[in-house]
Amino acid sequence: MSSSTSKPAPTVLVALSAEAVDDLIYDARAGDLEALNADIATLAAQHNCPESHIVASVIDMEDESAGGTGSCVLHFPAANGNSEILNALLQKLSPLDAAQRTAFVNHPNHSGNTPLHWAALNTHLECVKALVEAGADVALKNDAGHDAMFLAERAAWSAGAEEDGEAAENADEPQEIEMTIGEEEQGQQQQADAGEMSAGRQVVEWLLSSEKAAGLESSATEAEKSS
Repeated sequence: MSSSTSKPAPTVLVALSAEAVDDLIYDARAGDLEALNADIATLAAQHNCPESHIVASVIDMEDESAGGTGSCVLHFPAANGNSEILNALLQKLSPLDAAQRTAFVNHPNHSGNTPLHWAALNTHLECVKALVEAGADVALKNDAGHDAMFLAERAAWSAGAEEDGEAAENADEPQEIEMTIGEEEQGQQQQADAGEMSAGRQVVEWLLSSEKAAGLESSATEAEKSS
């Protein structure tokens, strides 16, 4: 649950118009890298500044009561699993000093969710990796008190529970299996695929193995209780 208290607007390097911010967020959300690059370059020329300053200023400043999310441009490719767009944006941020870059990568929206929270919640492992390697803090908690690990755990648990429910529903249904030549190998492959970790579990395991996540413990029990 988001806080009812109005949060102060974050400090940005360039005062972009709301229209410019909306256009860049739309590009990132739609996965249009060509348009994103072109719009960033145009704004950098207009404001006579590096492209890194433009990217670090793309934040939805609209108040929550007016429909704003408070999210930065990194939130959207992180949520959609678009690692190409996310990595392109992170590359453009690289010229910033470490403090500025880290602050933007860890920017919380109106609900306290950082881009890493959204990537973990939606179980996008490549985006999680890119954000952590760029300085995302895995220990940060959102307004509900949950860190990225918790959200990935909950996604993994929910996926497992859904699969168990579907299996239970189908258990009483008569099964007719007809296998022709060549299908045996396919069936074995499907069984192997079924034994693979869920996307949420892969995110959790990677976070646990990451040096930057040292000391964090799996929150599966807590996730199960809160579901």
